[in-house]
Amino acid sequence: MRDILPMRRALLAVPSLALLLALSACGGDDGAGAAPEGDGASAAEQAAGDFVRAVHDRDGETGCALLEEPAQDLLARTQEADDCAAAFPDYAESLPDADGLEVGGVEISSDLDGETEIATAEMVFSGDEEAGSLELREDGEGAWAATRVPGTTLGGA
Repeated sequence: MRDILPMRRALLAVPSLALLLALSACGGDDGAGAAPEGDGASAAEQAAGDFVRAVHDRDGETGCALLEEPAQDLLARTQEADDCAAAFPDYAESLPDADGLEVGGVEISSDLDGETEIATAEMVFSGDEEAGSLELREDGEGAWAATRVPGTTLGGA
C-alpha cells in the first residue's frame, strides 16, 4: 500500500504539469518573430559602432546609409552640402574629437505607443568627454537607423 501513494502523487502531478505548460505557452505575447531579450541592444550597439567607424574613416556612404532620410537631410543642410555623403566628412571634422569618438553605452526604450524600439547610444570622446547621443529606431525587421546624430539639432521624429 505504501508503494501506491507515491505512484498516485506522480500520476496526479502529470495533468497539473501539462496544464501549467499549456497556460504558460498561451500567456501574453506569443514571441513569434520576437528577438530574444538583449538582441535589440546588441544590434543597436552594432549600428552605433558602424556609425563611429564611418566617422573615423570620414566615410559618407557608410555613415549616411545608417541614417534615416530626415537625419541625412539635416546633416547635408548643416554642412551646406548637396547631399549627406558629401557632407559627412565635413560633419566628422566638425566634431571636437572625431577620431576619439566611441560608443559609451546603449539604452533601449520604445516610442509612446510601444510599437517602435528606440535606442539611445551615448557617444563619448576619448577621455569620457560626452559627445551627445545617437538616437536609433528599429524598423520592425531588425535594422536600426539613426534619427539624430551628435553635434546636430532638430532631426528625426
